[in-house]
Amino acid sequence: MKNLLLLSITDFKLIFRDSSLRIFLAMPLLIIAMVLFGLPALIEEYPIVQHYASYILMGASLQTSTMFGFIYSMVLIHEKDIQVAKVYGVLPVSKMGFIASRQVIPFTLSALVTFLLLQVQSFYIFKIEDAILFSLLCGLFAPLLSLSVTLFSKNKMEGMTWFKLMNLLVSIPLVGFFIPCCAWAFAIIPTYWVFETLNSMALGEMILMPIIIGFGLSIGLLYLLIWRFSKSHFS
Repeated sequence: MKNLLLLSITDFKLIFRDSSLRIFLAMPLLIIAMVLFGLPALIEEYPIVQHYASYILMGASLQTSTMFGFIYSMVLIHEKDIQVAKVYGVLPVSKMGFIASRQVIPFTLSALVTFLLLQVQSFYIFKIEDAILFSLLCGLFAPLLSLSVTLFSKNKMEGMTWFKLMNLLVSIPLVGFFIPCCAWAFAIIPTYWVFETLNSMALGEMILMPIIIGFGLSIGLLYLLIWRFSKSHFS
């Protein structure tokens, strides 16, 4: 366990050695700054934007997680490129446990930044327990993105292309709020339930159903990705 924790910390240190990835580390903070300062200024200038504040907050919450997912997918693809993944494959540890432990840091960072975002925004007052659950749900999208992008990519260039496609896919359920008659068509995508959870929070409603379905779909998909990753990443 101690060695796996050290490896997770090493992954995090690798990010600081790559100048292109260091830039992406600043993105979640820029998103918070936009919500904290940019959005209120925009609403003051164009009051109609106030009606869309919850949707902007949904997108901002998800993007903080996807940024960490992208950063860690680049780390995993790099270790595939330089054949280090094969070395990890012969370690006397459970491969699925090994993969899961390396996703703890991106998950934790994503959940913390999302929680911070909910606390600093000035548009809604959320219950603390709802904000924690929502942040944990959002945090799952960092490992979901990093594993799925790495699985489909042979190199960093392909990784960037797949990330753009995945990022579009997870954002698409937002469309459902503008065409309610078709909203349920997006229910198979886990982020639909992330957005539904935040929408319920903004309306002051119970979040029990969307949060349970969101966790169920996300954790189920994460388990499948870890299982598939364990079969292909180390060979």
